[in-house]
Amino acid sequence: MNHEVIVAISGVLVGGVIAQWLGWRLRIPAIVFLLAGGVLVGPVFGILDPDETFGDVLLPMVSLAVAVILFEGSLGLGLSGVRTAGRTVWMLLTIGALTTLAGTSLAAHYILGTDWRMASLLAATVVVTGPTVVGPIVRSLGMKGRLAAILETEGTLIDSIGAILAVLVFQAAYGTADGLRSIGIGMAHTMAVGIALGIVGAALLVLAFGWYLIPDELDNATTLATVLGVFAAADTIKPEAGLVAATVMGIAMAAQRRVSVHHVLRFNETLRIIFISILFVVLAARIQPETLRTLELRNLGFLLVLILLVRPLSVWLSTVFSPLTRGERVFLALTAPRGIVAASVASVFSLRLTEIGVEHSQVLVSATFTVIAGTVLLAGLGSRPLARRLELLGKERETTIVLGANPVAQAFAKALEQQDVATRLIGLDRSELVSGRMRGLTIKQGSVFDGETWQEAGIEEAGRFVAMTASDELNALAARQAGMTLGRRQIYQLPPDRPEHRSWWKSPIGTFGRPLFGPEATFTTLERLMEDGWTVTATRLTEKHGMAELERSRPGAILLAIIGSKGDLQLVTTEVTQRPKVGATVLTLSRQLIDDVSDRAIKKANRVAAKTPRTERPSSAAEPAPEASELAPAAAPEPPSGSR
Repeated sequence: MNHEVIVAISGVLVGGVIAQWLGWRLRIPAIVFLLAGGVLVGPVFGILDPDETFGDVLLPMVSLAVAVILFEGSLGLGLSGVRTAGRTVWMLLTIGALTTLAGTSLAAHYILGTDWRMASLLAATVVVTGPTVVGPIVRSLGMKGRLAAILETEGTLIDSIGAILAVLVFQAAYGTADGLRSIGIGMAHTMAVGIALGIVGAALLVLAFGWYLIPDELDNATTLATVLGVFAAADTIKPEAGLVAATVMGIAMAAQRRVSVHHVLRFNETLRIIFISILFVVLAARIQPETLRTLELRNLGFLLVLILLVRPLSVWLSTVFSPLTRGERVFLALTAPRGIVAASVASVFSLRLTEIGVEHSQVLVSATFTVIAGTVLLAGLGSRPLARRLELLGKERETTIVLGANPVAQAFAKALEQQDVATRLIGLDRSELVSGRMRGLTIKQGSVFDGETWQEAGIEEAGRFVAMTASDELNALAARQAGMTLGRRQIYQLPPDRPEHRSWWKSPIGTFGRPLFGPEATFTTLERLMEDGWTVTATRLTEKHGMAELERSRPGAILLAIIGSKGDLQLVTTEVTQRPKVGATVLTLSRQLIDDVSDRAIKKANRVAAKTPRTERPSSAAEPAPEASELAPAAAPEPPSGSR
């Protein structure tokens, strides 16, 4: 049995991570692959039966994992996220939740044929929109701003509220609770316990970190232990208060300004990915084959009523006086996936209903699974096309942020701008800022050690970060910090100047950006070449004048970037071996050869090609206007070794 548990845990974790990778690779929310994988290994092939494998510890483990996920979500959200969400989210949590309860109860009674008690319990179970699904979907879309904050705030807060409500409805319908008055008192008591213990837990952590009572290596472990301890204490005092405590604790930790929580947030993000990977595989694997076989058309009808009628109605009533646009309202109305909390609540109550002899208790599980699977698949597969159709996904993620306002960085950024690649620079030197702005570049003044500088530059909405200052140390530190937001794949840095650093530059220790333009293209080398008259030039490749002709006409030219025919940007690094194709525009740093016949031929071909209509961006972007400072040198220096 022990061996079976080890294999099951390892298999679920490996499969979950593979599903996460597939979601990232295919740009589809990983929840879809997690749910599909769980169904395959569970009810379809019978490889995994979580209840038999894990026994009585399964549901407590699920509860603890959900508590950590809620803490991470609220910690990342913070009070600023709640403020960004604004009044709309509170309307969704009150008017919207009540509308969902009423509408779902009616649908369950008249479509599924349940009695009113079962209909009310089912409605309370599926009123949630879990952060275990909403968060990954919002992140996969790269969605920011008001709408993202509303979705994540609603999912984070409604999870704990919905779980409490389900418990109270169960007690009122099948237990000893006495109607609405008892439900109201019970909810107030549960909320009070959860809020109080959540604030206490956050205060203990802040004081411990602020007074340096905890060594750095124990910060994350202490945080995790405190979250679980507070959850257990609150749940012991009042059932389901633990979810409230974990949520409030995260918001309180994010709201304080005494200690930094960035390192804690990074650790909890890792836990969130692991727990979500495990939970959704286990959730789908727990579905009994009988449940799949008993899914009827009325279950699908129930699902369609929730998606097409109940949710849109609740969103409409909640956003009557909201500043949301029509597109944002539509997206919000069609994005309400249910998650692991709904599944665990339905499983627990199904067992309790069976114990007390309630007939047709399996309806609760089958209907809940239908809602979870349907809403997850709809949100997972349809969220990106829907957001694009509603024009909610702009091109902000394609913005390139360049650290440095020196002439090298300015020339590179100007060439990108001329190819319709949005670029922002960060610099401190006043003279460089003035010269850059005179060239029409967007430059933010500030230090990378100041969080406001990153925020004003728009690092969270950027597509890539490029460090091009004269300081190797500053480039490395900035690259590491930017990587925490964008991921190391989108972080680039000029290779270090000092030869003794070349060895650690090549080692994959994860603290530096991807090396730009080749190992010898250091800042000193690029600066010297530009002082000697080399310039950044854009050339569109044609059938007659391709990359080979360009290399012959401009010997020693350093390839900087490749812009595809559809406007996709690829920065050249030591890892890039792909040669540019016909139709692409290449940026090179090269000497000006005004009298060279081949060079003139290429320019003429580019002018002809520029007159040809292009579908993705204006043809004028193919041949940038020369800068006034670009002069042809009398004799160009030798290019650095290894350059192209």
